[in-house]
Order: sequence, then C-alpha cells, then structure tokens
Amino acid sequence: MRFSPAGLAAALMLAACGSAAENTPTVSSDVKLKLTPIVTEAEFPWGMAFLPNGDLLFTEKEGGLKYVAGGEGTPTSVSGLPPAYIEGQAGYLGITLDPDFATNRQVYISYSKGDDAANGAAIIHGRLSDDGSALEDVTEIFWADRRDTAYHYGSRLQFASDGTLYATLGEGFKYMEQAQDPKITHGSIIRINKDGSIPADNPFADGAVGNPAVWSYGHRNEQGLYYDAETDTLYETEHGPKGGDEFNIIRKGANYGWPKITYGVDYDGTIITDQTEAEGMEQPLTYWVPSIAPSGLTKLTSDVYPGWKGDMFTGGMNGPAGLKLVRIDMEDGKVAGREDLLVDEYPIRDVIQGPDGHLYVATKDMDGIFRVDLAE
Repeated sequence: MRFSPAGLAAALMLAACGSAAENTPTVSSDVKLKLTPIVTEAEFPWGMAFLPNGDLLFTEKEGGLKYVAGGEGTPTSVSGLPPAYIEGQAGYLGITLDPDFATNRQVYISYSKGDDAANGAAIIHGRLSDDGSALEDVTEIFWADRRDTAYHYGSRLQFASDGTLYATLGEGFKYMEQAQDPKITHGSIIRINKDGSIPADNPFADGAVGNPAVWSYGHRNEQGLYYDAETDTLYETEHGPKGGDEFNIIRKGANYGWPKITYGVDYDGTIITDQTEAEGMEQPLTYWVPSIAPSGLTKLTSDVYPGWKGDMFTGGMNGPAGLKLVRIDMEDGKVAGREDLLVDEYPIRDVIQGPDGHLYVATKDMDGIFRVDLAE
C-alpha cells in the first residue's frame, strides 16, 4: 500500500497511538484531589525548591528568583542574579539546592545567557543571604555550546548522592541533528562537580569521542529530571515533537535516539524518521501520543496520598493531551500504568514534593503555585 506524505503521517501517528496504548495501560484510583493556592503572584514560574525550614524559592522565566517566607504568601524578589537572555523560551529556568544547603546556603540556577546570535543555558551558584533577599558571591560554573535560537533549553538540575550535579540541555530546536553528536552539548544531559569541573568517571571525560561534561545524549528538550537516591537512578522526561514525549531512565554514556528514532512526527505532520527503535539507542519506559509536553518530575516518598508512595509525577503543559498532572505508577522500577489527574485545570510547568509530604505544582503561565490536597 502506498501513502501520500499526509497519509503516511496519519498512519504513523495511528500506529504510534496503538503502541502507546499497548505500552502503558491507563490506571485509576479512588484518590480525589483539589488545588490550594499558596502563591498567587507568580508570573511564568519555572522551577521550585523548598528550603529545609519550609521557605520556598522559585524562578520566574522573566522575573528572576523569588523567595516566599514560610512557603506560602506573597513572594519577594531575590537580588544578585546576572542578566538573562529573555526571548521565546529563554529566561531564568531550573533551580536546585546544594545537598549541604543547611550549612552553606548554596543555590544553583540555570538560565539563558547570551544574545540572539549566540546563547545557551548557563549554570550559576550563589549563597542565599540569611534573610533570603539576595544571592551572594554568584559564580558561573557552566555554559552550554552556543546557538542562535531561543528554544529548547532543557535546564532541569538535580544533585546525585555522590555530590555531582546533573543538568538537562535541550537541542536548540533547529539543531536537532547535533543531538546525535556527543561532542556537542545540544540535546544532552551533563554531569559536573559542584564547581563545574569534570568527574573523572564521566563517559567522555578524556574528551576523545565526546564532550567531557556529557553524561547522555540524543535528547530533545528535557524538562523533567529526578534523581532517586534510594536506588541511585536518574529519571527524565522530555518533549517529543508532535507526539513521542518520553519518560526515561538515564544511563551513563547512553544514546536516547533523537532525531534518529521517535514516536512522533514533525509539527506540520511530515515524517522525521520512520524508525521508533534502533540498535544502540535507548527506549523510553513510557511515551505519550498525543503529546502532553511533560515538565517537572518528582517521586512521591510520603504517605500523604493513599497507595501512591513510590510513584512518579510529571506535569502536562499543553499539546492535544496536556493540562494535567500525570501519576506514573511504578512497580519494581518499571511503569505499570498511568493516571491523569487534575485534567484541564492548569498547564503544569513543575511539580515537587514539599517538606510536609504534599505535592506542589507551578503553573506554566500566571496562575500561581498550588499545594495538591486531598479533596473531602
């Protein structure tokens, strides 16, 4: 049978939809949820981090770093950040705390640095002042390879148990072919030390066949990252094109296939590749067709929500199947099913677990930050 380009695109999408349904069953639970606003003054919030005492830090794509005493209420601006390149998807992005924050008060932030002609995700760290009003002694520890687009920065940050820092780096959209080159940071996850130096056991540490900072490659736009200290496992979500969003376990030196393999097609329906798998390239634990634009990723380690302890949660920002919080039912390190929660309420940019064991979500636009409570 022969297909026109549009017909082939439709056929591939239907095939992918069938595969997605077979790949991960839909599950349901009796847990009912409601959203309780904790920060209403948040413009395009991007990343969140709770301090050990319950205070909240969050980034705004255009507004920089914000501080909320007590974790709820009106945010105040934190001074000291370098100027960001703000255009398209560029701005102030991911955030995480130093594992030793209780003693050193170090905060790590990813942001877009440069200009229209040459920009890339940069990572800085600085000491949060005792009153939370300023980031002091700010130091840049990494700046990704430059590009001339304002799209696909990745920029989630996670520390591992050994003190190394993982960061996601998107492929810059039009540079997708370079995601297959480990010598370039486009479409990669990097692993660096706290000061930006290279760990000796990185897969390309000697620089012979890959960039010394690169840990994995073949990614598209990774906006979810979670390190599970209990199992020493790094999980990631990334945007596909039209379909093909992925949830992956990240392995040292591994190639995740973009754009040589994908479960999606281009936005205009044209075929990027007819391959969904290939030798030497990793397969996702689960994927979404249609897209949800997954962003933010965390594991529930508390007992707040009955029966959900140990499951993973990611936000859905947009796309045909977005605007939701997705519970990924995990059993023995594998995906047993998926449940869509809070459907059509808000586009969710980030999700984390707070010190009280509750999940907290930041919306993509100007709706604010919410605690996920059990509904009566």
